[in-house]
Amino acid sequence: MFEGNEMSGLRSALEEWAAQDLSEVGLDELADDLVELELTSGLLESERARRLSQFDSVAGPGRQGYPSLTAFLIHRCRMAAGRARRLVGLAHTAARCPSVQQAWTDQRISTDQAHRLLETSDAAPGPFGDAEARLVGIIEPLTASETRRALQYWHQSVAGGDESELEHEARRGLSLSRTIDGMGRLDGWTTPSAYESLRAMFDALMPPPTQGDIRTARQRRHDALEDLARDYLDRGDVRQVGGERPHVNVIADLEALQGIAGGRHEFGSGEVVTVQTLRTLACDSSVSRIVLGPKSEVIDVGRRTRVIPAALRRAIIARDRHCTWRGCDRGPRWCDVHHLTHWADGGGTEPDNLALLCRYHHTLTHRAQGSNRGPPVRS
Repeated sequence: MFEGNEMSGLRSALEEWAAQDLSEVGLDELADDLVELELTSGLLESERARRLSQFDSVAGPGRQGYPSLTAFLIHRCRMAAGRARRLVGLAHTAARCPSVQQAWTDQRISTDQAHRLLETSDAAPGPFGDAEARLVGIIEPLTASETRRALQYWHQSVAGGDESELEHEARRGLSLSRTIDGMGRLDGWTTPSAYESLRAMFDALMPPPTQGDIRTARQRRHDALEDLARDYLDRGDVRQVGGERPHVNVIADLEALQGIAGGRHEFGSGEVVTVQTLRTLACDSSVSRIVLGPKSEVIDVGRRTRVIPAALRRAIIARDRHCTWRGCDRGPRWCDVHHLTHWADGGGTEPDNLALLCRYHHTLTHRAQGSNRGPPVRS
């Protein structure tokens, strides 16, 4: 048993590290510390998996008053439910793989290598049990990427290429849902070939971030996917500037277009949209006037017209060539034509009041205008 004072000693050592002034630590020492931290965190994770398995095997959660090990972690360790479930699954798999657990504890394999082995065990539990010790020995000298590739080859050899492909085809799928706060959630699994296509697409659509771009990789990937969807819907089979945008319908009153919330401002699906997002979308769009009577009956429907005529759009593209945000060279295919003074506020649709902005910087510009901070355009 690990004595309480020994556990306190471990925590005290970590607290001592946390109190250290890093500005006084040399470069070589920092590098060595990072390596040691990775080794230590791997050992701690391995030990947690071992103790979780043991605690569960002796009915610890029930004897502590919890219906499951996951519930224990959520309450006692204040974990998120998803993370608690992942740790419990990892612990149960590690308990079935003693060679992996021992190599992980002995630090003969890294935490990432251990995770790959345990994932492979879940994918092919029968064959893995017979080959476990041999696989551990094979991957010990390998890097994390080499480990993944070696285990993929092994899995295909035991599962059969055709069976593996059929399994991938059966598991593939995407789900798209909307949360209570209006956010969308995209989740799913792709086949290996689809993954490579998506990875190549993101590589092409995600140039190195410009100065001041503080988006995370996940956020930039989201924006790249939105750019691709909008480009497809804008253009379809027509590869020309000025194509219609029928794919996002917004219903709003004049006050909302002027930035005043409280009236009607929603997507065609019925989901409420913020007035700031509404103004961003309306800046470069098609507009239809609909006049409603006192009982919401339709009295008049005007012809849909482009806010930015196609010829003017071509002229702005010829002049600006790319996004006009300082340091950004995103091409016109991924840009909107922005009104420096919004047309709903009386701004004219004329060259001096228009500028190309990529969709990310277009959003930032409207956000900055809402807080009276002007963006660095036309520099």
